[in-house]
Amino acid sequence: MILLISTCSDRISEEEFVMPIKAIIGKGCITTHYSKLTNEELEKCEKIIICGTALRDNKYIKDIKKFDWIKITEKPVLGICSGMQVIALQFGAKLAKKKEIGMVRIRVKAPSKLFLGDFEAYELHGNGLENLGEFDILAESENCVQAIRHKKKEIYGIMFHPEVRNEGIIRNFIS
Repeated sequence: MILLISTCSDRISEEEFVMPIKAIIGKGCITTHYSKLTNEELEKCEKIIICGTALRDNKYIKDIKKFDWIKITEKPVLGICSGMQVIALQFGAKLAKKKEIGMVRIRVKAPSKLFLGDFEAYELHGNGLENLGEFDILAESENCVQAIRHKKKEIYGIMFHPEVRNEGIIRNFIS
């Protein structure tokens, strides 16, 4: 079972950022909002994906304590855009203004089960990340870090939106 966690403040954003990921995964996933997440949901899933949200939707940052479970989970986690931000913030990273909108060239710096070689990806974010000492940097764009992996856990973050153009990344994570 794959657990999809929404960081969206409204239903329209969930239609754009969560439902496409649910469609890629198909059967075998459950969806919840981070504010309603239960220990039971965390326990019964095999893997977790924290989905992105709209460009100006930053409520999840104010609620960062609701993501404290990330530090102790032993389950594989993939954070997409805002999901990457909450993962990194849990391990001491800092937000930095780094807006990217549209197609961006991604340069792969380290091997990963998520992707092979450089590629283009769809971006829609206003924040980037700094102080990523707990993570290996897997990929970058010209402007910011695009993909990370925790140095000791199977926790990944990607700043771009694979549900738009790079669906194979989601499939690689869940397989």
